[in-house]
Amino acid sequence: MPRTQKQRIGVALSGGSALGIAHIGVLQSLIDHKVPIDCIAGTSAGAIIAACYAFDVPMDKVTEAARKLSWYNIPRLSFSGLGLFSHAALTKFIEEFLKDAKIEEATIPLAIIAADLETGERVMFRKGRLIHALTASASIPGFFVPVNIDGHLLVDGGMVDNLPFSALSEMGATTRIGVNVNRWVSRRRPKNFLDVVTRSMEMVTTYRHPLEKDEILIEPRLEEFSPSDFAKADGLVKEGYRTATASIKEIRIMAGKRISRVSWWEKVKGWLRD
Repeated sequence: MPRTQKQRIGVALSGGSALGIAHIGVLQSLIDHKVPIDCIAGTSAGAIIAACYAFDVPMDKVTEAARKLSWYNIPRLSFSGLGLFSHAALTKFIEEFLKDAKIEEATIPLAIIAADLETGERVMFRKGRLIHALTASASIPGFFVPVNIDGHLLVDGGMVDNLPFSALSEMGATTRIGVNVNRWVSRRRPKNFLDVVTRSMEMVTTYRHPLEKDEILIEPRLEEFSPSDFAKADGLVKEGYRTATASIKEIRIMAGKRISRVSWWEKVKGWLRD
């Protein structure tokens, strides 16, 4: 397929709680294989990883931080009747990397998806305080307190648009790469409250988008993991990297000359990582 200079590559990252850590491996593979990303969008956990990429946070540093997360240190009890837990710990995690940045300050165009709890509508953030947009996008209903932005109560974007291909189209992407971490997941009995909530959300947010000619879907095999498996960050990253690398040939064909060939040394580093 012929490419023109106006064609742009966009990446969309789905929600998935701890499973979203696999996005780190996907992005690292795209980096290693010289895939230029012109814009990026994300929902919930995918929004946090997308923001880190858009603000040039090294993926190895994000992986290191992910290893320290756990079911026990993310939530803090809330005094609100709208959710069990506050965003205090989540906010601290985000601020460690992204400070008090504004979305429009990102190196590449960034879109963050949330849901309006009162209207049921999709909300897409392209500007404004990053910390507000990310906490809204990751506010699992009933688990976290909804985020009030301009009078609107916002919750996890996975409720309305868990894999935001549409945001990439709105940002002008002509080759769209979607990463869905909820396709090949464990169906074992949930281990805790977070597993119950996220599994329930999966049932209503299963991605059924028919792929168009300029879209590629990457779906890591995560059957060995659960939505609360933050301790297995390394395994999640490895599987994301492996799955994305298997799709590089298809991406290269679709994106044409936008992607340069990988050097011998980059291939060696990829083999060592695996």
